[in-house]
Amino acid sequence: MDQGVRGMRDRVLDGRYRLGRQLGAGAMGTVWEALDLRLERTVAVKVVGSVAVGRDPRARERFEREAKLLAALTSPFIVTVHDVGEARFEGDLDPVLYLVMERLRGRSLDQVLAEELPPLVEVARWGEQICRALAVAHEAGVVHRDLKPANVMVGPDGLARVLDFGIAAVLAEATDHARLTSTGVVVGTPAYMSPEQIEGRAVAASTDLYAAGCLLYALTTGRPPFHGASLYQLLRQQLESTPAAPGTLRAGVPPEWDELVLSMMAKEPAGRPESAEAVADRLRELGGLAAGTLSAAPVARPAYEPTRVDPRSVLLAACPWSEGGRLPLATGQRMRLADVLPGGDTFTVGLRGEAAADRPELALDPSALVVDERGRVLTDEHFVFFNNTDPAGVGVRLEGGDPEAWFTVRLPELPAAAERIVFTLSVDEDQTPGRDLSEAGLLHTRLVDPSNDHELLCYGFPAGPAGATGLVVGELVREEDGWWFAAASVAFDGGLAEIAESHGVAVEAEAG
Repeated sequence: MDQGVRGMRDRVLDGRYRLGRQLGAGAMGTVWEALDLRLERTVAVKVVGSVAVGRDPRARERFEREAKLLAALTSPFIVTVHDVGEARFEGDLDPVLYLVMERLRGRSLDQVLAEELPPLVEVARWGEQICRALAVAHEAGVVHRDLKPANVMVGPDGLARVLDFGIAAVLAEATDHARLTSTGVVVGTPAYMSPEQIEGRAVAASTDLYAAGCLLYALTTGRPPFHGASLYQLLRQQLESTPAAPGTLRAGVPPEWDELVLSMMAKEPAGRPESAEAVADRLRELGGLAAGTLSAAPVARPAYEPTRVDPRSVLLAACPWSEGGRLPLATGQRMRLADVLPGGDTFTVGLRGEAAADRPELALDPSALVVDERGRVLTDEHFVFFNNTDPAGVGVRLEGGDPEAWFTVRLPELPAAAERIVFTLSVDEDQTPGRDLSEAGLLHTRLVDPSNDHELLCYGFPAGPAGATGLVVGELVREEDGWWFAAASVAFDGGLAEIAESHGVAVEAEAG
């Protein structure tokens, strides 16, 4: 590594990014945690030094192409690119190239496999999200080529995000692919590599599906489908052998699961599923089969558990907006409030659900719970609903309710112990008894600038979960760098009462 890359901790890049600890290193450079001094947020910065650039005169071109390629892949399940550039550190003669990305936290699936055998319902959720990411890439004409557990990160929000499209960028042109394969360079990771990659044949979207099948196999059984004693044996197995069905190595795996995973690992691309989107849809179905139903949160929890985003939820591409067009959506299903309304300290959160067109009107109750780090309300007054719409000293007020409820949140008035504000919708069982949220459509949360009613972002579901009468539809979360909106969902069979009890509200039973 050249002098411009050595000893970079605490140095400021391009007058803006103060580098912290090193997160990783590869053939083309290093990745650092950094503080964006302008926006005061933590990011990840990939730095390529002059030696790597000088060794390959096309390195700069490839690096810029990687940045453009990544920036064009917009998905909650793909790491987000913020910036790219070329600069010198103070006192250095040689420039470096840099790429700024969102700083992801959590565990790689490699780490998950080293620590545990995850529940099948989690594997289905992560698998669906990975395939949603691949579908976006494939639509843009990009094949990842090196999908493996180490290249997927699962964050505290439960979302899986695909990393490192760098190999895809290097091979984006046919000339690059021909040059690399003709010199005998194997691009990819052998345990997750398709037969066509091993043989140097053309790759396509189906190549990523093979790797995704190997990844699902490993998450299901705790090991990759093939594990030869030598690289030669491993590659021969990828070319010629059929792995044992996952269900023979782990009890409780449905036959439908075995069928899907093995079909993804068909030796010939034509034998694999038609698309990543089709696999994602199938994994959504199998996730429901593995879970039994969309799971409801228990009435009492010994400790707070982070909310999971249900795979059946979606970011709405077009919520109602008076100015027309598409709304800015929460990138990665999380967005810092200061990024959408700089300097703002008051926000309006709208909650809405509509009855299906062919059914009678469904009455829905909105509520908001101001909770601590354990997910417990600070006091019963911090449960804001139709019987407690404007409690003093809470910082949250409820207005409206039909067809849309509005919560005004005043951040300076929130107690210091407030860590999250949980927004929910539930069926009003007095007005519409015997109904559930599967009869409601377009359940969603909107964040609005109260000064001009401009919509800042929107998140929601095409329909509610069957059997549930209550649903978390979003949260505001306090982080070190301010308040964030987080897309989140948990279903409750017991409706508003169960929502309240699960967050520590004392609910009195009705007399009689």
